[in-house]
Amino acid sequence: MRFIKVISVAIIVLLLLTLGSCTQAPKEKSAPVTQYSDLPLSGGDVAIGSHDDEYGFHIVNRVEFTHPQNYQPKHVAHSYQTLKTDVQKTIYDKVLDACYCFSDEKVEGDTTYKMRPVILDGTDCSPKEAEAAIIAVFDDHPEIFWMDYLFDIEYDTEAHTTELVLHSEYTAAGVVKMMREIDDALAAFYREMPKELSAYEREVYVYKYIIDHCVYDENILDDTEYEDSHPSLFNLYGVMVDHVAVCEGYAYSFDYLCSELGIDTVCISGSVVLEEDGAETTDTLHLWNAVELDGEWYMADVTWDDPDDEEEIRDAYVYLNITDQVMALDHTTDKTYAQITDEEYGLLECYINNYLPPACTATDYCYYLREGIRMSSPDVDALCDGIVRAAEKRSAALMINAGSDTTAQALCDSLFDGDQPYYQAMDRANTVLADAPLNTDADAVYYCLDDRGLIVFEMPYR
Repeated sequence: MRFIKVISVAIIVLLLLTLGSCTQAPKEKSAPVTQYSDLPLSGGDVAIGSHDDEYGFHIVNRVEFTHPQNYQPKHVAHSYQTLKTDVQKTIYDKVLDACYCFSDEKVEGDTTYKMRPVILDGTDCSPKEAEAAIIAVFDDHPEIFWMDYLFDIEYDTEAHTTELVLHSEYTAAGVVKMMREIDDALAAFYREMPKELSAYEREVYVYKYIIDHCVYDENILDDTEYEDSHPSLFNLYGVMVDHVAVCEGYAYSFDYLCSELGIDTVCISGSVVLEEDGAETTDTLHLWNAVELDGEWYMADVTWDDPDDEEEIRDAYVYLNITDQVMALDHTTDKTYAQITDEEYGLLECYINNYLPPACTATDYCYYLREGIRMSSPDVDALCDGIVRAAEKRSAALMINAGSDTTAQALCDSLFDGDQPYYQAMDRANTVLADAPLNTDADAVYYCLDDRGLIVFEMPYR
């Protein structure tokens, strides 16, 4: 679920006052970190640095959240690089500056607070150009969790200027408090993370951490006004501190954490196919990610790999590092601002993409191919080995990838024919494993995805 866009456009002839630029005190460099347990907290540096009494803006110091020095962050400004005009790039830069300047004054008729306006020379900036630039800031800076999608654009034909009024979900004091809480949560996250992980292992760690520590708030599906009173569902704070979020919170947090750990990641907007009361609907807005590993891009959807309830099979991650083709089975990617016409823009009901990665066709790091076993016909030895590996990792799922000569469902059926190879392998694996952790008498719990050639079994731990 994503915010529906609302842009207020006004033509005014009053003289607009241009505010001076905000400045942020630089953050002192921390000593190199050698062990995660020694991570310093940067939260003490977060503060309201100064106050503009004339215009009523509190200026919050910029801060770099805690991250381990072992990995070089990789925050690539992909969306900024898509901006075509100097005006758009100016908007981007000024928004980055203005979003650290907060007013205690609420936006009229809204629950958000005003931030320092962005003043542009000239009145030739269209709402589409402005929106693309502002959304580019969201795309490239998930750490700016407080900024709302809404903005007002006003044209002063007499002064020949354009004003963009930005909105914050919180006050300056609220943002400072939340920054410190996020920083504490990030420090704990890194302390728990094993050292010397490969890029793929770091990505999987982030993916699993979000799923294991966050719950999707389904209240958003039934109450259209619920999001107004719960803005943290859509940002880094909701995932890292409240541990409750929706798809935007999941995707932005995955983007931020992976980028901090040296993995190039972006967010992708679009819609998804849902089944409700036996019927399919495609009008559900959604946000997911694309990830670059070893020069190849992959699709990933943390939200859709988070089980709705405890009865679902965990740890399967069937949306982690998949191809465009597989993702397109139930996800439709939005166009970009550069691809749509002005007429199409006028019909948009949501924000769309600035940047889309190169085609995602690689399978080397597809999770279920990499972590599962490949088997086109019943093979007790191969199945036993797969069960043992899954149990040693204490994974909740065993994934079997069928070959091209059969379907997942046909292979699954054959595992329970005749001598029932599934139960043979389960019995044999239990004799190999320490403490015989498997309940080999339990009924098999599984599902088949024929469109992927995949079977997912739940590991029957005692």
